[in-house]
Amino acid sequence: MADGTPAWDVSLRSPYPAAARDGRVYVAASDQIVALNAADGTRVWSVPSARTTAPLLVEGGWVIAATEHAIVALRSADGSQVWNRPLAGAGVTPAIEGDNLYVPLTDGRLLAIDLRTGKDRWTKTFVGPLSEVLAFPDRILFGTGDRNFYCLRASDGERDWQRVRLGAVLRGRPAADDQHIYVTSMDNTLRAYRRTNGALLWHPAVPFRPTTGPTVIGSVVLVAGSAAELSAFAASNGQSAGQITLEEPLVMPPAFGHSGDAAVMSAFTGTLSGPWKLVLAGPPLAPPEAPRE
Repeated sequence: MADGTPAWDVSLRSPYPAAARDGRVYVAASDQIVALNAADGTRVWSVPSARTTAPLLVEGGWVIAATEHAIVALRSADGSQVWNRPLAGAGVTPAIEGDNLYVPLTDGRLLAIDLRTGKDRWTKTFVGPLSEVLAFPDRILFGTGDRNFYCLRASDGERDWQRVRLGAVLRGRPAADDQHIYVTSMDNTLRAYRRTNGALLWHPAVPFRPTTGPTVIGSVVLVAGSAAELSAFAASNGQSAGQITLEEPLVMPPAFGHSGDAAVMSAFTGTLSGPWKLVLAGPPLAPPEAPRE
């Protein structure tokens, strides 16, 4: 509710955050996938499922579930199965772009699959595990287990940029705006690359280890980790743009959205062994501008 009081409560246990889309909440429980009405928590549909190995992907009328032994495609409207593709090793959420489904695997394979049929379009092999994929109609971007960053052509999986050496394992999914690609990595660094050719533009240090990919909100790039602060950087040059300060550390990656014209963040804070608190926060407070002469 608007004041933070619970609107409804449904008892479902899942190792992954729920996915919210178009007035529904989708949960990968221990032995089923469940769709709930976001307004009141009533169950819309549920289907049996093997144990999932990554958060659900819900987009464009699809629910894509990565399980221990398969990738399963369901219709979000009613949970009916469209196809089931035997495939093990999906440890991160796949990505949809148009009629393509991109599935990164822990063994280093990257599969481009026809979303409508589950058939292969192409497969490429790298050093795993692979990160989540940032997908565009013409190209896709991801990190590899040997600390490299790749940009491939969506049509055939061939390289679009030269390989970029990160020097650290990429965290989460890359992010982008019209000019830049942004990545966070295990060396506590946020990097910005030119979108057209992969040239490194800036790379400020982050005062904590990122746990997920960056988030672009307007002209600001936000980075989160297992800390009580989120760091913000100007997208144009990487300069500090303030921070969001919480009372306790984050226990999972935050979610971002809008309330009217304002950007808002919802997050769970606390400790893994103690109680958690749901927090709603506004945009970061940028440092005051220098006085003009």
